[in-house]
Amino acid sequence: MIGNPSQALPINPVPIVTQWALDYLTEDREDDHRQRRKCCGCLGSILRWIPVIFMGAILVYSYYVYVWHLCLQKMTNYIVMGVLLLWYHLLLVMFLWTYWRSIWTRVVPIPDEWSIPDADWRRLQRADGLVERRRILVAVAGSLPISMCDQNGVVRYCAYCRIIKPDRAHHCRTCQRCILKMDHHCPWVNNCVHFHNYKFFVLFLFYSSLYCLDILVTLLHHLHHEWGFDFDNVTMDSLLTMVPLVFAMIFSSAALIMLGIHIYFVLVNRTTMESAHSPIFCVAGRTRKNFSLGRCANFCEVFGYRWYLWPLPIYSSCGNGLTFPIFNNRDGSVSSTGV
Repeated sequence: MIGNPSQALPINPVPIVTQWALDYLTEDREDDHRQRRKCCGCLGSILRWIPVIFMGAILVYSYYVYVWHLCLQKMTNYIVMGVLLLWYHLLLVMFLWTYWRSIWTRVVPIPDEWSIPDADWRRLQRADGLVERRRILVAVAGSLPISMCDQNGVVRYCAYCRIIKPDRAHHCRTCQRCILKMDHHCPWVNNCVHFHNYKFFVLFLFYSSLYCLDILVTLLHHLHHEWGFDFDNVTMDSLLTMVPLVFAMIFSSAALIMLGIHIYFVLVNRTTMESAHSPIFCVAGRTRKNFSLGRCANFCEVFGYRWYLWPLPIYSSCGNGLTFPIFNNRDGSVSSTGV
């Protein structure tokens, strides 16, 4: 029998005050942490545009030197000047068009049916051993059209996006999402090179190579005509022309090398990711050749079957980025992806 109810449950005010203080400080730290993450994310988004801004600045300066300083002020033969300006602006338009499409072609989200349900995700987190994890993922994947697996023979999934990965899809930490047929993340376009803009990116490399080579050849001819590459005759006017000449040499070399690499990738139906790390197939094992259908078919998979659209940055690729035809090495047949 308790005589004084107020003394039945003695309360120590110190732990309560301490808990309140801890809750307050923890909440402040979490808010500060979220605020810092938000600020760092905004700063990172701004910094990622620096290569694009640099490219734009070089383009504006080269336009000034080529069009105004070289053609309009130096040339007296108006027919030659008209031909050069026409060809230059044609390349410039195609360069900007393909560059724009490479930058602003959005990443198509992976459909919801590839998502791992919350209940299955919790089971996957608690899975004890490879066999149980494989069983859960096979059940979740169900009839999804996949043919690739990880090095343990388990269905590929993304722990960040909580999805079953479609064939050739990878998670980009810069874009913070899974990308269909991810080739690589290119800082010069501030975007992933993926299934839906790969044609635009290859065309961007092609037209940027032609654009830089056109500037390079024209400026070399002008400098040879002006001072015959005799450094004793160099003037400030010549130095103004040499700056874009140096950039044209650097960018044309880099663009030509990249163009050659990606033309090879198109012809063998391979991505940069697959060239660095051979994909693993559930049936065929580790190989880089299963997606290759022959050079013509590989080219048409990226550029489409309408030849008049090949040189234009208009979407004409075949497929949806989720499934890809598989070449069967045993009988030479081609089949759709699927477990």
